[in-house]
Amino acid sequence: MKSKAKWVLALLLILSIISMSVACAPSTPATTDTEGKKPVDTDAPDDGKEPVVYFCISHMTNAWAITASESMEAEAKKQGANLTVLEAGQDINTQVSQVEMAVTNGADAIIIEPVSAEGAIAAIKKAEQDGVRVIVYNQNIADPSQATTFVGVSNADMGYMEMKAAIDAIDGKGNVVLLLGPMGSEGQIGRSAGYDKALKEYPDVNVVFEEDAQWTTEAALKLVENWISTGTEINAVVSQNDNMALGAIKAFEDAGIDGVPVYGVDAVDDALKAIKKGRLTGTVDQATAEQSRLAIEVAIKLSKGEAVEKEYLAEPTLIDISNVDDYLTE
Repeated sequence: MKSKAKWVLALLLILSIISMSVACAPSTPATTDTEGKKPVDTDAPDDGKEPVVYFCISHMTNAWAITASESMEAEAKKQGANLTVLEAGQDINTQVSQVEMAVTNGADAIIIEPVSAEGAIAAIKKAEQDGVRVIVYNQNIADPSQATTFVGVSNADMGYMEMKAAIDAIDGKGNVVLLLGPMGSEGQIGRSAGYDKALKEYPDVNVVFEEDAQWTTEAALKLVENWISTGTEINAVVSQNDNMALGAIKAFEDAGIDGVPVYGVDAVDDALKAIKKGRLTGTVDQATAEQSRLAIEVAIKLSKGEAVEKEYLAEPTLIDISNVDDYLTE
């Protein structure tokens, strides 16, 4: 009987040791059938790499475009984006090819300042379909729904602000001439719409000449020289950018004519200096550096798969002799 009890105790001891060994052994993870399942694509850059961003700008022929490019590069460096700038030379076919190249080269986001409000749409739509988010910058496209977002300023508001200032300078009556940007660009379309709105409020103001001067000082100089040569009285010049406004000023100076109010847009350094010297009457600042800051910020958000607003607008400001010192850098 005692031997039987000893045998039972020994058996229980062995079973206890086995049980403890199993409990202390590392557990084997449970397996789950994951066949056919994929991680959610957030479009975020891998391994914390800087997002790849392309800036497709319409041209680099004037001070505003250079400011836009330089401020974009500065913001990319500051915020941590790998930025490539591509310039289209005001050729929509070139810009379309550049957008396609950006997609092929693995862009996480494309920032485009379009050559044409209509002509850029197809390339933007295709990039979006290929999974590359597009930010339209400064000049919007005719169908904004085709891009992810717009970062810029209201060109219509700037045009109205500029024309209203010019009309006030001539006491609400007289002859004005218009120097326009490239026809079909959103800057030209939007600012012209703002002009029209202001002009409807002042029936005694007449537009006697208007022409496309391609954003350049040289083209504007020649146009205004021709207008002066007709003998038509010109009471004010409203220009869709500062470079063209500076061309108008030179034409009047060369002709020995003074006292004609001239307004521009962009608040480039040469325009601010001209205001300080009394040569240019005023300009509209479109907050270019702020637009660039917002564009890079939004591009980085999109590269991480974050939600963004459909539109980001900077605020324009009228600059004249009363406040130019606040904007001069020298």
